[in-house]
Amino acid sequence: MDNEQLVARIRVHEYESDNMLKLWQQNQGFIGKMAARYSSCAEIEDLKQEGYIALCEAVRHYDLASGVPFINYAAFWMKQQMSRYIDNCGSVVRIPVGVRGEIRRYKKICNEYRKYYDAEPSERELCALLRMSPEELHKVQENARKGQIQSLSAPIGADNEEMTLEDTVASGEDLEEECAGRLDRENMKRELWIAVDSLPADQAQTIRCRYMDGMTLKETGERQGISIERVRQNDRKAIRTLRLNKYSRKYRGYYEEYLSAAPVRHVGVSSFQRTWTSEVEREVMRCAGKEVR
Repeated sequence: MDNEQLVARIRVHEYESDNMLKLWQQNQGFIGKMAARYSSCAEIEDLKQEGYIALCEAVRHYDLASGVPFINYAAFWMKQQMSRYIDNCGSVVRIPVGVRGEIRRYKKICNEYRKYYDAEPSERELCALLRMSPEELHKVQENARKGQIQSLSAPIGADNEEMTLEDTVASGEDLEEECAGRLDRENMKRELWIAVDSLPADQAQTIRCRYMDGMTLKETGERQGISIERVRQNDRKAIRTLRLNKYSRKYRGYYEEYLSAAPVRHVGVSSFQRTWTSEVEREVMRCAGKEVR
């Protein structure tokens, strides 16, 4: 069965998956040749995958009545798809397609100038030939250097230095703020569990089972040998006690500053009246439990 017949069947959804597989199999050689043309710019297996995507697009847009061989029509889609993939993913540092066009024009002017004058063009001459300002030229030259990067792990500087390009990439993290936040969470955790340990033994055990071990009411009851309702009562009593100023004054400042504005699940009035636990309090208990684990 030729390509055109397979495409016709696929378009009317006749054994679509099977016929698409047959179309791919009988055109693998052609797709491989197309991918080989661009293999210097990207991995050939990735290019073949892009070729399959292009084949699917060609099937969708092919005019069965045009008389043009399907594979000739599909070749256009494959070329476009592979070129777009290389533009987007072909280098370590991604450079937009429009910028790549400027880089190609810049390199072409430089090559032609060297061939004709046997010398490197000056900045002033490049600005005139490219019709760019010095600032625009510097940006194009910087992007051209980025496009030549082969690996972020490549060493830079003198031979005896071990610094790589990735070592020069700035981190977006605020290390000072992150460190301070981590210390605050550790202090909050410590003060909270000290307060929990001062509760009656059965309440303290319930709180640890529920918020440190993440157990359900039923699992907590089974561990403590009490009913689910008793577990619920212990939970409520413990939370009400922990709200008292003598228990909460050491850790309340931490969660009011770091957790009250956090995107936590809203509990609502009815839930609060049923559990006597606010969303912030539950979030504090969960956070402290995760820190312990």
